Amino acid sequence: MTDRNRVRLSKLSVALIAALAAAPVFAQSTSAGVGGRVVDASGQPVAGAEVTIVHAESGTVSKAVTDANGRYAARGLRVGGPYTVTVNKAETGTKTTNNVYLPLDKVAQVDMSIAPQELAAVTVTGASVIQPDNKGIATTLSREDMDRMPAPDRSIQNIVRADPRIVITDRDRGAFSANGQNFRYNSITVDTVNAGDPFGLNDNGLPTKGTPISQDAIQEYNISTANYDVATRRGVGATINAVTKSGTNEFHGSAYFVYQNASSMVGENASGKKWEGYDKDRTAGITLGGPIVKDKLFFFVSLEKQQKDGIGSITGPAESNATLKVPGISQQFINDVTAAATAKGLTPGDNGQAPDMDTERALVKFDWNINDAHRASLRLSQTTEFEPIVVNGTVTGSSPRLALSSNWYTLDKKSTAYALSFYDDWSDSFSTETSVAYSEFNQDRDPMVGGHQPSILVRTGTTNSGPGIFLGTEPPTHANRLNVKTWNAYFAGSYYLGDHVIKGGVDYQSDELYNLFLQNYNGAYEFNGLTNFVNNQYNRYQLATPAAGYDLNNVAAVLTTKQFGFFVQDTWQVTDRLSVQYGVRYDIPQINDTPTFNPCFAAAPGTTGDLGPCGLRASTTNSNAAVGGYGFSNQGTIDGNDVIQPRASFNFMIDENSQLRGGAGLFVSNTPAVWLGNPFSNNGVAVATYDIGAFNPATPNVTPPFNPNGSTQTPPGVTLVDPGLGTSTMSLAIVDPDFQLPTVAKYTLGYDYQLPFLDSVFTVEAQHIDTIKGIKYDNINLGAPTGVLPDGRLAYQRNPNGTTTGTGGTNQARWNANPSFGQNILLTNTDKGYADNLTFAWKKPFANDWSASISYTISDAKDVNPGTSSVAASSYGNRDWINPNDDYLATSNYSVPQRLLAQFTYEHAFFGEYATRVSALYDGHSGAPYSWVFGNDVNGDSSFRDLAYIPMNRNEISFVNAGQPGGTSQASIDSFFAYIANNDQLVRQQGSIFDRNEGRAPWVNQLDLSFSQEIPGFGEGHKGEIRLDIFNFLNLLNKDWGVEHRASFPLERTLANVSGIDAQGRYVYDIRPYLDGNGNYAPTALPVNENFNPSQRWAANVTLRYEF
Repeated sequence: MTDRNRVRLSKLSVALIAALAAAPVFAQSTSAGVGGRVVDASGQPVAGAEVTIVHAESGTVSKAVTDANGRYAARGLRVGGPYTVTVNKAETGTKTTNNVYLPLDKVAQVDMSIAPQELAAVTVTGASVIQPDNKGIATTLSREDMDRMPAPDRSIQNIVRADPRIVITDRDRGAFSANGQNFRYNSITVDTVNAGDPFGLNDNGLPTKGTPISQDAIQEYNISTANYDVATRRGVGATINAVTKSGTNEFHGSAYFVYQNASSMVGENASGKKWEGYDKDRTAGITLGGPIVKDKLFFFVSLEKQQKDGIGSITGPAESNATLKVPGISQQFINDVTAAATAKGLTPGDNGQAPDMDTERALVKFDWNINDAHRASLRLSQTTEFEPIVVNGTVTGSSPRLALSSNWYTLDKKSTAYALSFYDDWSDSFSTETSVAYSEFNQDRDPMVGGHQPSILVRTGTTNSGPGIFLGTEPPTHANRLNVKTWNAYFAGSYYLGDHVIKGGVDYQSDELYNLFLQNYNGAYEFNGLTNFVNNQYNRYQLATPAAGYDLNNVAAVLTTKQFGFFVQDTWQVTDRLSVQYGVRYDIPQINDTPTFNPCFAAAPGTTGDLGPCGLRASTTNSNAAVGGYGFSNQGTIDGNDVIQPRASFNFMIDENSQLRGGAGLFVSNTPAVWLGNPFSNNGVAVATYDIGAFNPATPNVTPPFNPNGSTQTPPGVTLVDPGLGTSTMSLAIVDPDFQLPTVAKYTLGYDYQLPFLDSVFTVEAQHIDTIKGIKYDNINLGAPTGVLPDGRLAYQRNPNGTTTGTGGTNQARWNANPSFGQNILLTNTDKGYADNLTFAWKKPFANDWSASISYTISDAKDVNPGTSSVAASSYGNRDWINPNDDYLATSNYSVPQRLLAQFTYEHAFFGEYATRVSALYDGHSGAPYSWVFGNDVNGDSSFRDLAYIPMNRNEISFVNAGQPGGTSQASIDSFFAYIANNDQLVRQQGSIFDRNEGRAPWVNQLDLSFSQEIPGFGEGHKGEIRLDIFNFLNLLNKDWGVEHRASFPLERTLANVSGIDAQGRYVYDIRPYLDGNGNYAPTALPVNENFNPSQRWAANVTLRYEF
């Protein structure tokens, strides 16, 4: 945010003369640079002058010589400062500029004018709020910026939100999006090492729940949403690059303790309930840095431990005092289910507490000044996290759930990284930067209580819906292991040739992946009613088991992905006012492994019989059902689907107080590895899946006895058959062999104007993102449509005009689907999608004891599939639609149409040299979008994602048993249409199917405050600090303020159920599940978005710190 580390120059024209220095050595780097132009008293260039750049704290020296145009450049320097820059030429003079600060991944301009025999020194003060080297859109945060910002939870999310274009779209889960793009498209690196989620499982985009590196170890962040340097990889979302601290010639360190007590430092919700998710949150840490050999070799160490204890569930039975009460579930029902489960030899657990969450973060860094022309850096880090996950169930919808502790699980994670970098000046005109890094991530997912047991759902009633209790191992935990080993290498060289800087290089990444993920391996049972549970009469049984000849190792996704990147670029100083940068990047993905071949999938349509590892059968009840294979291989990968990415940008100085900048170029995202690994785990051959019971009417009578032992589940029919034969089906995840990495074109234009007051700047920035290759998931085993429904959507059930599926009838879904297969999900591309963003900003850098900024952003983002999940079937199924495989462009889940961001800091030393600081950050933005949907499977595609038809009038639809006893009363019907009439979002959609995500939750307000006071230490140069951070201060003033309401995942609200089609061809709406106690229509309100963290109430942290 601040530009303290940008040299303060009074005239833009002087600063821009050296715009050649604007080209960083490479993007996502760990270094900084400085450059400029040296002229004599008459303004003529001084050639052959020696320029010496010295980092005051470490003695690091770099030297350069001015060329014929008087220009010089130095790269690979330490981030920060202060630096002194001295220019000397015997016959011309000497001049020194002091107090120069160098930002991460940028080049500061230091231009000097010297007269003959002049010996002078200039001290740079203040900060340059105009950055002529900035051609894209970025925010830089120095260590001082981070210290001044409120830090309510010490997370990276609360760092990156300082950029106006990056929004925490889900406060509870920690997900953040840049310009409406998928959170998995963000790139996060620390010291060139990937610090983001290496596989793509987590909503926060990180490998751990907390920050992967202690924030006290970070020196600076560079956050970009459009960096046109061709060395930038993975630029679809935000590119977040951080560098850690380094040691200096003096020993410096700190010790700190952060404390939060939920009983007194976390507020109550609007209902007066205290937070029950944990009792205490404590973090303790130390940092230490200094010299090993003065001016030569340095070290820095950071150690941190965080612990949360008293973790428990925030959900409870209806009559409890829990924060979230599960309607329809009583404590007596819990007791009865628990007793019945215990009698069967199960360990059901309870609704009590979980183990403590423990996180340890360690980092060691060495910096070596080999000589004045060569420097090296080595970093080693390790983070371990033991995270208990409390499955809180659901309290909304027609089927609320409560989960006992046997349904909870733990995540045991370990992340280790090593990074080695070299920064070399081989001559006055050629420099290079080289890095090699290795990281490894392990995650084991296990049941919290009772070991591996079957997953069990016991409903209170005797139908397939309604309240219920989960116990036993939840299905995704049945078999779940992850290991990722990553190698990174990078080389870039810059050659300075007159008015040009030519840069070229190569980067490489290799990911060795092992992911075992088999849901329902321990079996999953559903019981309708306690009596049926007691009597072992289940309603549904699901099992996934290795097929004959295979074991769990064959089921795991084992593959190695590689990425080769080549780039070349020219930065050309066209005139003193205009600098342009243009180049091209070429990325080549490579996967040498392929999923296990499925001969049944690849067989020609119409084929039947046993094909060895699998078989194909025809439907015995429907001659029109699809039969045979699909005629292409399931072994498609992204191997060789290369992407060429041209990029160009410019910076034009209009006058001494204003500049225009912009660019255009293509960017790719590193597709989450989990998406590419899905076909390896879901090949349809290694796993036989079974689905027995009422939800699969084709096999209602095959009922192996209930087995409480999760490790000895018996396949239906006892004899294991080839997948696709008997009652077994094959479900595959397939990658289109032509699938290309998500690719977008970005276009930006920015204008900066230095105002005549407060040294402040007004900025306007516009960005357009056009989807070139987006993601799209199709279920290619829907079967042919069976008809058209009243609103024009396609139907897939046996009888389009009959009772809809999921309402107790036997109108089988996906009637024409291939019986040998379940869901076959194809990952392919779409060229539909875009995002537009316009930001107005004003910023005053820190000076005279205060700083401030304010920005207003308006945006629009649309996509075909938001890619919400790590599992192909879920990414397909967690999108609302008109027709399931349509190329339907709609508002993105990550869309935030408006955002107002403001920051203020006041800092003054009231008590000697000990500073008092007050900081505030306000983040207000539009609420999350959502869709109105039907509450059941209306079109018969086996999913519950049908967008609702919003009737124009009463004649367009009918109601279940309207006006009859037990049916829908006229008063209820009246209240239904009254609700629509009073809801602007529904009124706009009347007479049509509701557009996906055209609903919008209320505006979200968040105000965070920070208060700190320095106090004397025990020695010279020592000091202490007492700090209080308050998250969501508005909620402290009023429990209804600062609360985010959000539709239930996947961002939808239910309008009504559809029970069928009447004789007049109209939908028959069933609104009875959505009536209140007085019979009035009252669909579920937007719930408060709080399940995992106290994210919708005020909370405070106290920090005690000692620095020396």
